[in-house]
Amino acid sequence: MSKKTTENLTDQSVETAKPIPENLPEELLPLYDWWKAKGAQSLLTAGAVAVIAISALAYMHYRKTRTVEANIRLTKANSLEELETAVAEYGDLQAGNALRLRLAKTYYDAAKYEEALRTYAECADEGPPEGFEDIVTLGRAHSLEALERNDDALEIFRKFAENRKESFLYPQAVMGMARVMTMQSRKQEAKHLLEELKAEKSDEPIWEMAIANLEDVINRYEPRSKPSLFDMAESAEKQLQQEEAPASPGAVQPGED
Repeated sequence: MSKKTTENLTDQSVETAKPIPENLPEELLPLYDWWKAKGAQSLLTAGAVAVIAISALAYMHYRKTRTVEANIRLTKANSLEELETAVAEYGDLQAGNALRLRLAKTYYDAAKYEEALRTYAECADEGPPEGFEDIVTLGRAHSLEALERNDDALEIFRKFAENRKESFLYPQAVMGMARVMTMQSRKQEAKHLLEELKAEKSDEPIWEMAIANLEDVINRYEPRSKPSLFDMAESAEKQLQQEEAPASPGAVQPGED
């Protein structure tokens, strides 16, 4: 047997033979036995749990700090570039989705309708800020309308008007339907919708005025006429005749001095 093995056995024997403290109360004997058997390992486990707990607290503090920073950016960011940067930095937070909502509206105001539609969709997927769900929905519809995707826009406006009559944005949805129908050469249906809405909102001057303004626009709207095949053929014939017409007397031809 090696010297090292002998020393280990000797240490274990000493530990095993270590007498119980004389002043140890009898009721603590089970605890003393447990400590001798598992106490050291328990300390290691407790240490690991403490490290995990401290790490979790540090992460929570980090998230809380980032949320505060995101809220500050939400109130101070104004330009498109500032909002884009803020969403890139804080988009994973709940406050970051409020930033995303502001970015979508800013895209729309800048006539960047594809970007607005994409950002409204991202906001819907992430879960809109509480109380702003209707704004996100109609934001998508307005973006689709601006992109002349009339069928898609009309479907969103229609579903909203059917299911969200209690919403303060309900009149916006109905007027959106009327605008899209007008673009689809359905003016009479659009005007009928506005007449019904006006009857519902007859005691609200703000909506009455908005409806009246839209009615005036719809009455004056004339769809852009597309040239018929006959018109296109006639135009092409005239252009061909102009190209084949002889040059005026005395005119200098290309290449002549």
